[in-house]
Amino acid sequence: MNFIKKAWQGLDKRLWLSSILIGILLTLIVDKLPFVTRVVMVELILILVNGLFSIWTGYWIYKQHRKWMELFIFPFFYFITAYFFLPRYTYYFALAYLALAYLSWSLRQQNN
Repeated sequence: MNFIKKAWQGLDKRLWLSSILIGILLTLIVDKLPFVTRVVMVELILILVNGLFSIWTGYWIYKQHRKWMELFIFPFFYFITAYFFLPRYTYYFALAYLALAYLSWSLRQQNN
């Protein structure tokens, strides 16, 4: 029980919650909206919103002095959602999101 309590206190709850909201809920909502075409979904949501969120994730992890393994949280949630609900060509965005988060994180380290 002490291990679970210690693990819960060590989690970055803001990062986990926002990754779930953007990676799962936003992706599902946009996929199910009838007036959003695939082109608009890819351009606005998958490239712009999720790309900017990935950059923010890398910056946030650096700013909060978190472990680098947390860079995988958002791409993981996105990949699970894309695997079950989106077309196959969207799977590769998870790698792009991981790359953007890593670049954002590592470039901040070089500046200091």
